Amino acid sequence: MNDKHDSVANLDKKTRSAIRGWCIYDWANSAFFTSAGTAIFPIYFVVAFQAAFGSQTKIFGITFTGSSLWALGVSLSALFVALSSPILGAIADTKPLKKTFLKYYMIIGSVFTIISFFSAYVANSWAWLIGCYFIANIGAAGANVFYNSLLPSLASSKYVNEISTKGYAYGYIGGGLLLLFHLILIQGSSIYFDSETVDLVTRLCIVSVGIWWFGWSIWTLKTVPEPPIESNSKNDKLSTIILTAFSRLRQTFSEIKKFKYLFTFLIAYYIFNDGIQTVISVAGAYGADVLGVDLIFNMITILIIQFVAAPGSILFGWLADKFGTKEALITALSGWIIIILFVLGFAPLSLEKDEDYDYQIEYVKSKDNYKILVAPEFSTTEENSDVIFWKNNFHKEMGHSFNKADLTSFIDIIKNEKSSLFSIVVKGGDLDSIRAVSSKHPTELSDKWIDIWPEFLRSNLWQPLGITIGFQWMILGLLSGMVLGGSQALARACFSMMTPIKKSAEFFGFYAFTMKASTVMGPLIYVIAVNASSQKLGVLIIWALVVIGTLYLSTVNVREGALVAEKENKK
Repeated sequence: MNDKHDSVANLDKKTRSAIRGWCIYDWANSAFFTSAGTAIFPIYFVVAFQAAFGSQTKIFGITFTGSSLWALGVSLSALFVALSSPILGAIADTKPLKKTFLKYYMIIGSVFTIISFFSAYVANSWAWLIGCYFIANIGAAGANVFYNSLLPSLASSKYVNEISTKGYAYGYIGGGLLLLFHLILIQGSSIYFDSETVDLVTRLCIVSVGIWWFGWSIWTLKTVPEPPIESNSKNDKLSTIILTAFSRLRQTFSEIKKFKYLFTFLIAYYIFNDGIQTVISVAGAYGADVLGVDLIFNMITILIIQFVAAPGSILFGWLADKFGTKEALITALSGWIIIILFVLGFAPLSLEKDEDYDYQIEYVKSKDNYKILVAPEFSTTEENSDVIFWKNNFHKEMGHSFNKADLTSFIDIIKNEKSSLFSIVVKGGDLDSIRAVSSKHPTELSDKWIDIWPEFLRSNLWQPLGITIGFQWMILGLLSGMVLGGSQALARACFSMMTPIKKSAEFFGFYAFTMKASTVMGPLIYVIAVNASSQKLGVLIIWALVVIGTLYLSTVNVREGALVAEKENKK
């Protein structure tokens, strides 16, 4: 627990400048993960993919959709960083190269983000886009290894909570501001200009991410000092440096007992981070596929998360100083446990008014037929195979007219066709007040025992208060934003406290490996669960992972781990 004098504000000017510079890198690179990686790049890639191949194609005998090929590219780039991080970290601990590795990873990432602009001028724009993103993502994730490894050398361990949470706060605000700017530009251009101009604006937004990332990073590189290396060998031969790095890794593995608290923490981190990263990566798809959340609510939710996570990080930093880092982290994870339970309880409101139905049909007496007044609109980036099949085979546009027999057949198709996710209501004529809802419609809670909870919440909370699924989703953004920054920042702070300065890059290499491995494995566990049963069972397993990881974390003695690190620093 820190007293009022143990604040970064009381440190000397040079140290405060270095800490501010370190935080600025989070401000810089969060633009890549938020605007490029989440909001713009994936959607733009899927549009390019579909323009070239339609909904799917075979590559090396494997069938890919736009989203599955994108997911593969993200996973492979994460795997590359995961496998290379420990050895590069060990090298950076034998030579003063932390800032050098940070700089070159950052340059590679920002440059390939910028040159993705030229996708419109090459034959296979989809290949150019995924190639640029693959390398840019390696740059972003690789730079973060060495950025994080600078944390233990900035100030003594008692300041780590404040510094780590402040860094995340900077990142959420910086990434959120640029994302807001991009959304205004792209939405504005789509209203007032043609598709070619919108395409140009979108690509320029991606370019601005690379420029933002590179430009703000200069501040970091100028103000953050390279941590001194205790025994810097004079032999600069590459082969010698690499052999020394492998030797350090072997030594570290032989000393696992000495650093047992740190490695036990890594196991707990792997388990709970599996759950959290899966929530982050699949939330958008789950909201759209299972709950029918609109794109606009998804975009608003991303912004809410960005701006709420910043004060959330600071709040949990204060809790860590007041009650202890591990205790505050367990509080944040407990928040995730409650939030995921709420996600399982989200449910679209029952269809009560005619205006709630997807297809709204009205009888036209003068023509003795039925006309579609309202029909669903489909996104050009829709990847759900059922929706694609429906669009191509059964969908009728607004204004389409039916005779009585054809409308009866259409009602039957909506109710019984396997690809139908829709509802229909008829007003007037012989078919007046007929309503039909597909069993796969988001409002139909048909997952038996697993739907007892969402049915209970819908009956007792969502429906009485009139909280639609869009606003339920925004509540998710508000709550998850509060705990997201805290859980990420405090996990990094816990690990930093137990990390000896002279092994910081190497150990943060293991940290990055654990993070990336969970980024790959968590979604895979979710996919297996979904294929075995349903999306909701997948979410329930994610919830169980966070619970298990939190319980395991409670057994880790972080204070003892920090004492081991301090003893190692004094050797």
